[in-house]
Order: sequence, then C-alpha cells, then structure tokens
Amino acid sequence: MKKRVVSMLLATCMLAVAVAGCGANGAPQGATTEASVQADAQNESSAASEATSAEEGTVEAEAGKGAGGTPWMDSSIKDNYTADTPTDPADDFHFYANKDWFVETDIPDGYGSWAHYHERGLEVKKQCIELLKDTSIKGHDAELVRTFNSLVLDWDSRNKLGISEIKEEYDKLVAANSIDDITKLLTDKDTVYDYFGLVSFGTTTGINDPETYLAMIDTPSLMLGDSAEYAQRTENGEMTYGFNKELFAYMAQKYGMTEDEANKCFDNAIDFEAKLATKIYTTNEQYAEDIYEKINNEMTFDEAVSKSQKFPLKEILTAAGYKYDGPYVVTTPDYFTYLDELYTDENLEAIKSLLIVKNILSYALSIDRETYDKRNEIRSKYYGTSGAVSDEEMAYNNVLSMLPDSMQIVYVDKYGSEEDRKKMTELCQEVIDTYRELLSENDWASEETKNYAIEKLDSITIHSAYPDKFEDTSGINIDGCSYVGAIKAINDSQVKEEIKKLGTKVDKEKWANGFAVTMCNAFYNPQDNSINMIIGMMGEPFFSSDMSVEELYASIAGCWVGHEVSHAFDSNGAQFDKDGQLRDWWTKEDKEEFNKRIEKVDNYLNSLVAFGDNHVVGGNIDTEMVADMTGLQCALRMASKVDNFDYKKFFITFAQVRAEISTYSTELNRLLQDPHPLNYLRTNVSVQQFDEFYEAFDVKEGDNMYLAPEDRLIVW
Repeated sequence: MKKRVVSMLLATCMLAVAVAGCGANGAPQGATTEASVQADAQNESSAASEATSAEEGTVEAEAGKGAGGTPWMDSSIKDNYTADTPTDPADDFHFYANKDWFVETDIPDGYGSWAHYHERGLEVKKQCIELLKDTSIKGHDAELVRTFNSLVLDWDSRNKLGISEIKEEYDKLVAANSIDDITKLLTDKDTVYDYFGLVSFGTTTGINDPETYLAMIDTPSLMLGDSAEYAQRTENGEMTYGFNKELFAYMAQKYGMTEDEANKCFDNAIDFEAKLATKIYTTNEQYAEDIYEKINNEMTFDEAVSKSQKFPLKEILTAAGYKYDGPYVVTTPDYFTYLDELYTDENLEAIKSLLIVKNILSYALSIDRETYDKRNEIRSKYYGTSGAVSDEEMAYNNVLSMLPDSMQIVYVDKYGSEEDRKKMTELCQEVIDTYRELLSENDWASEETKNYAIEKLDSITIHSAYPDKFEDTSGINIDGCSYVGAIKAINDSQVKEEIKKLGTKVDKEKWANGFAVTMCNAFYNPQDNSINMIIGMMGEPFFSSDMSVEELYASIAGCWVGHEVSHAFDSNGAQFDKDGQLRDWWTKEDKEEFNKRIEKVDNYLNSLVAFGDNHVVGGNIDTEMVADMTGLQCALRMASKVDNFDYKKFFITFAQVRAEISTYSTELNRLLQDPHPLNYLRTNVSVQQFDEFYEAFDVKEGDNMYLAPEDRLIVW
C-alpha cells in the first residue's frame, strides 16, 4: 500500500491477516485510516522500497542475480531459465505449469512485477479510465473523480506552479533556530499536518473493542522500511537507501540546496532515524504471533501524553483534533519515552533534517513533470524496471488513492452485477460448508476446541463484490483547486470525517472502508470475522461463468475463498474469537499441538533457499502459507465429490493462478518484507502436501517435489 502519510503499526498488524492477504504479493493498498496527512498520491505497492545499491547510485547489473534456490529455482526471475529449459512436474511443478507464460511474458513499463492479478487489475483500470472520460455520468462522485483526474493530467499547470505552493513548508523548517521553533510548527493547527516523521496517529478500531472507533498513537514510518535495516543494512536496505537518497538530492536542489548539502541532510536524517528505529518493531517482530499483545496498550488521553514530557504529543493531538474522552491505543509506549530523550536542542539539526527530507520526498509525485520523469528514471536505474505507466493509468492510480470511495461508487454503478454477487456468495458458502467437514474430522484437537472453531466458522460473514454503503464524500470540494491544493482539500475533508468517528460504532455495512473493491484482491478481517471477495478479482482468469469445475475449484475454492476462510484459523486469525475479540478460545493442550504444527511449517520453510544465499524466513510467511495449504485442502475435499474430476487440470490451474514475473529487486524486497511466500513456493509447497498431486503427476521419492508423508505440513 502506498500510504498518504505514514505507516500505522496497529493497522499493519491487523491487516496482515486481512488485506495483505490474498491477491498479488505486496502490501495492501489503501487500507489504513491515518489522520496524519501529507500527500503522496500515487498508489504503488512498491513505492516505499524502490531502490538498490547505495554506492553513489551505481547499480550492479541484475543479470545473474537470483540464481540458485533449493530445491527449486525462483521462476519469477526470468534470468533463471530460457525457452530451452526442460520442465518436469515432479521436479518443479510451478515452472512446469507456467513455463510458456513465463517465457512469453515481459514486465510492462512502469511495473516491478507482472502477474495475472495485474492483468485483471489492468482490465478494471481500463474500465475506470473510460468512466473518468465519460461526462454523461452525473452526480457528485462522478464529477469529483473527473475533476481530480483532470488536475493530475494538467501538466502545464503543474509545471508552472512547481514547488511554489509547498516551498513555504520547507522554508519554515529551515528558519527554525531552536527546538521550541520546531514545537511551534508541530503544534500549530495550520501546520500540524504538514510535518511528520516523529509520530503517527489516527482513527482505528481497537483490539479489545473492534466495534468502536478509537484513537491510535503510533510510531512513524521509516525511510528504510524495516527498523532492522538501521542496525545491519541488508542488500534490500541498500536499495531503499540509494533510491531515496538520489531522489531527495535531486528534489532538494529545486528548493535551493546544493547536491552536497542535500546528501548531508539526507544522511543526517537517516542517522537520526537509526536512533528512533531502536524502539520501533522490526518486520520480523510485526509478523510474530505475540505482536497483538505487545501493541494492545489502551490508555486515557492523560496517560498517553504522559509518555512525552518534552516532545509535544499532547499539543500535537489537540491541534490535530485528536483529543477526545475515549481510549487511545499507544502501540509502542517505550518509543515515546525515548523520543523525549532525543527531542532536544542538541539534536535540532538532525530533527530538522528528518522533517525536511520526509516533507520534500512526500511531494515526489505531486509537483512537475520533470520531477515525475526523474523519479521514474531513478526508479528504473535502481529497480531494474523500464519506463513508466501511461499518464492515464498514473492519473487513475492517483484518483483511486485519493478518492477511493467516489471511484468505487462510480464503478459499481456501472459494472456491479447482482447475479455475480449472488454466485460468489454461494461459492463462499460452499467453501465454508466444506471447511466445516474438515474441522469436524480433525484428529488432533479436542471436541471443545473443534466445536468452538466450527462456531466461529458458522459466524463468518460473507461480503461479496461490493458493499451497499461507502463513506460519505459530500464534504469534499475541489472546485478551483490546483492539483496540490486538491490533495490538501481531500485530505482535510477525510481527516474531519475520521475525527467524527472517534467513540462511535463501526457501520458494518461499510465493510470496504479503507479498501478499494476495484483492486484485484480479497481479505479476511479478524475484527469482524468476515471474508471479503471483491469485484476487482471477479473476472478472468479467476472467475467467470464458463469456467470448468476444475478451474473454478482451483481458483475460487483453493486460491481465493478457501484461502480467506483459512485465515480465521491460522496463527494470527486463531487468536481472535467469533466476534472479533482477541481471546484465547483454545484448550492448553490443543494450543500446544497447534503451535507444534506451526513450528513444523516454519522449520520446513526455513530450510528452503529462495535464491542466491537468501533463505526463506518461515516466521514471516507462515500465516499465508498455512492459508494457501488449507485452502487447497478444502478445494480437494470439494473435488472429491465430483465424478471424473480432472486433477491434472485442477493442479495446473492452481499453479497458474500464482504465475508472476518480477525484477530481482522486487523479489528480494518481497522475500524480506512481505508476509506472503514467493509465488513458486505458494504453489510447490502447497501441492506437495497432498496425495492427489502425487498420484496425478506420478511423483515418487527422490523427486524434487516429493515430501515424505511424515514430513508433510497439514495444520488442520
């Protein structure tokens, strides 16, 4: 997800089960409700990590990177094979099922990867782009998205304005001569949303009460992404550092800095972030099972702000409108105690540097054409991507990022299908019914645990295609605005709406809040125990009226709905009860057995070498791997009831759903930062757990795809 401002740990953790879920690998898009608002409107999944070597912008050629892998090669990296490379389903099933597509497909301009998810997503994008051109569509939302789309594409106006509308924000930082001057900027209601880098806050639902909106106070996002990168920088960290440094050095010169001054400013910012990072959870910690317990710190307003004596947290929240009588979730109390120690005049220049760098970089996609093109050039240089998406697609990405509800309202009015909605609901129910059989026949859990698991299963809410209600957009008015002005106006309106929610009950009819149903994705939400199969994924090659039963079960039952239902019972989802409460509903003995099974999954995944010298980190991806395997288990149970079922066709379709090609840099970032397994692992590890696969493709002991029965990883 390309966030408008900063990462929110609570939202990240809650949605690791959910939106990150199930479509293409990569972070979810548009899934938080941040109140901190500094706009970078481009909605790109790779935006925070687009970089490689930091050696003064010199990038090692990507050819040859990503080779190796045990026991399979990473076939997403095209340098690992040629058209002449032989295939064998018993050796590497993912490559066998997808070789022709791999060889014939190239990554389009502007993308770091390409998959069937992208193909479906592009189909929806094209439909939306045509809607943005259709002046015959009336209504506030249609006019709003058309107006904003026109502002994005008005390069003449954007070029003329350049940084003139935003330079004052920079000038005020430069003029600050004391920590008190910084405090004035951070706590003035007119500038409180202009600067970020030290704190994040917003409206969210809590862990203790998922039905009520409350305030959250969180750590800021970091320019290198993972806080672990500041202690020991990996190749991926060098990528991010190099990309951001070169982009900042270019942009800062527009503000009057020399290149040397810009580089020094950037490194000062990174050095200060390195201190902050010692109190910010690493990626590995965020994906660990105990993260919910760690971040679930509810406090009163006075208790929350007491963590900061010198840092003006109380005044920031008050100026931002986030002072109310309800509870606050403070995800990382120790961070604010430590920030207080650092918030001194001795660190003034470092703090200024951090605020300057983040402020300038936040506008990389929001000013003139020259900067936009330069960013794409730097991105290509560091990331191994080529070119850029079309201006029309870029503009649509902006519209969806900034006005998701309005764009969805317009799209659903045109393309919503009650027939497809009903069919998807029926498929979801069929999967749930089949999952009930699996739980009932479970041979390791007690009757007490199984009965509650079935009760939770039967309580799952099915959300299909699109909700009946979206967020109210009537307060957004961008008439007469420039592009940057429109971004600020939209953000201001959305912040006001988020503040209004504090202390109120969640409107469950707005189940897609913060998540664009036009995206090719799906998710399980542990806080309302729902599966959400959205219209963006309901098309070829995943869902259509003329699919064979084998294709439908492999795609919808296995990779989509079955996967999502499984999240209710993976190592994260299983911590929540049927009502979305964080509650241990397990017997002690059953929880121990469950954890042993998860540990077995982790140990197996840890033994795999993804590519080069890079091992898989089981603890980061086990929730998604369990969902992949259990979704396939469910689909196979459904298949067993169909006469003359073609298992070869089924398994090939299952593998083809996961087909994807990536640049090396994108693949490395996913391996280290994404909660999903790499795609070839999602296929190969999943299928090798089931006898039906061995029988269909005559896989025997000694084959790469063989896994002895006693080593298989079925959790449920």
